[in-house]
Amino acid sequence: MISYLKGTVEKIAENSIVVDVNGVGYSVICSARTINEVRDYVDIIHIFTVLNVREDAWTLYGFISERERFWFNTLTSVQGVGGKVALAILSALSDDDIYNAFLTGDKNMFTRADGVGPKLATRIITELKDKIVGKIDLNAVVGMATVQESSVLGDVVSALSNLGYQKADILRAMSSMQITPDLGFDVLLKQVLSKMSSGV
Repeated sequence: MISYLKGTVEKIAENSIVVDVNGVGYSVICSARTINEVRDYVDIIHIFTVLNVREDAWTLYGFISERERFWFNTLTSVQGVGGKVALAILSALSDDDIYNAFLTGDKNMFTRADGVGPKLATRIITELKDKIVGKIDLNAVVGMATVQESSVLGDVVSALSNLGYQKADILRAMSSMQITPDLGFDVLLKQVLSKMSSGV
């Protein structure tokens, strides 16, 4: 398996790039987000990849971040979501949009992407919501950067869960807040409780 490519971008097309790795050019299919990101690179670039092998073709998909690759692999685990549809979703929605769609069960969010109708959007929510909500790194929910900061978030989630609150409701409240690294446990706990009591 090709886990990543490290080289220079030799060509940028509408939905793909060519990465030169030691004189070998790899054609990589990408989301609009990744293509927009690589336009700013003039030196060595690091592209995370997924290789899809079929009888009639080998397709290499590329991602600007491991988080984007995570969402691609997660989405393509749903029946009816191939690489093309997954990239369309990643092109239309941000990481926060995708996670919030699972938090709220908002299937309409996914229909923003080309090739995703209401039926497929419902299937995505139904098959993945229980696997996603509360089971991925809290870092992905609120954009915290360090393990220490995520640990505080985890402590708050654990405390509120022990009080009987649903984890999905806790994470939904957190995702709508501006959380800064300097917030301690007590302050964050009070803010999340206040947000939840307001019905957000």
